[in-house]
This record gives sequence, C-alpha cells and structure tokens, in this order.
Amino acid sequence: MKIIKHDLPQFDTLEIYPLADVHIGDPLHDKKRAKQFINEVLEKENRYVIVNGDIINNAVKHGVSDVYAEELTPNQQIEETVNLLNPIKDRILVITEGNHENRTYKQDGILIMYQVAQRLGIFDCYSEGAYLLFVKFGKSQGRDCRKMPYAIYGKHGSGGGRKVGAKAIRLFEMAEVIDADIFIHSHTHVPMVLRKTFFRVDYRNEKATQIEQIFINTNGFLNFGGYGEEKGFAPTSTKYPKIILNGIEREVKALI
Repeated sequence: MKIIKHDLPQFDTLEIYPLADVHIGDPLHDKKRAKQFINEVLEKENRYVIVNGDIINNAVKHGVSDVYAEELTPNQQIEETVNLLNPIKDRILVITEGNHENRTYKQDGILIMYQVAQRLGIFDCYSEGAYLLFVKFGKSQGRDCRKMPYAIYGKHGSGGGRKVGAKAIRLFEMAEVIDADIFIHSHTHVPMVLRKTFFRVDYRNEKATQIEQIFINTNGFLNFGGYGEEKGFAPTSTKYPKIILNGIEREVKALI
C-alpha cells in the first residue's frame, strides 16, 4: 500500500466524497449524476474527494465490455476524465486505478490514472493500488491544540459476489489487513455504510478503549441495462456516500 498524507486547514468538519465506477464512455454512463457530484463538492470549501478507480469504462478487445458499443474511444474517455476532474483537482486527496483502467496496463503496461494524475498536476496523490491516507485538520481540544488526525484505508477492490451480504463481507474483510478509522471499497456499485465497534487493548494504561470504524462501499454512475441486466444483476442506487469527520472531537459519520 502507498502512504499519502495531507495537512488540511482548520475546518470544524471535513467532508470526503469517494468517487468511483463512473465508467465514462459506457452508453449507460450517468453524465448528469457525475456533474452533480462535482458541483456538490465545489459548494463548500471543506469538501474533498477520493478518486477510487473505474472512472473510465475502457472497453478493449481483450476485456469483457462491448468494444463496439462504447460512446467514446479510450483516449476520448481519458480526455473526459481530465475535464471532469479538473475543477476539483485541488480537492483530490487520492487518485487510484480500477480494474477497467488496469485492462490497458495488463495488455500494454500503461497506467491510465497515472497519466491523468500527471496531467492534473496531482501526482503526489496517486496510488497504483491500495493506499493508507492520513488527513489532519481542525483543532483538538487538548493543551497543544494539534490538528485532528484520521486514517483511511482504501482500494478499488474486486469480487464481492452477487448478493449484498457477500459484498458486505468483502468490505469488512478490509479490516483484516490494517487498523484504520475508515475503509473504502468500490467495484461492486452498491452504496453501503457499515459501522463496526470493538475494544482495543491499551497496554500502557492497562485498560480497554472502545473503537468504532466506518466501512464505505461506493456507488456506480451507470443507469440500469447492458451487461448488468444481461447477467441478471439487480439495479443499484446511484446515490453517493459522504464521510464527515469532526475536527474538534474525534467522531466519524457517514451517510448516503
């Protein structure tokens, strides 16, 4: 995993919007919804974005998507991605590859989101795969008044099964890799917010501290039909999850 750090302003709250599975170029791509996402982020200065893969559809001859049904060529899809993300480039905390972008890497060794990050001038935010994001912002109520830190572990992900329960299990399994405040998984197009509580042993103070973690599965920006309908998948919501972090007291909220 790649470690990415951001020291942000002293906001009272920080709102993080994961963006994934936009599938630019697919004839079912919901352009209106994607534009709404960008406009909503720009409404407030404390809103930031994690770009979590599959931003382009990237139908290629060796992939499962219908290369003849694409609205745009892969190169045009990259241009559209740059145009879509350019207004929020200074709000992007992480930008990573998805399995659709990786089709080109597997065939030709070209990392598409790597190129997008370079063009947007945010290469420091780029991660080829899984990432551990540290964000500091706000002001704690301690004597030193340090900024409040949070840790987010994320990746585009894979699999998950056909049933929602199987997708939830795949999401929870991320906590087996690392301890973090928030976990973000994409790929399955089912928006989901889950909360897990456990006790962490504090050896220094010889006590147990109750910990809460938030698990986010992101939405897709595709209307129903095409490959999903042909394979018997149910329609999924295009409502996107939002993460709200408190900069004064440690608290994490998430909503859809």
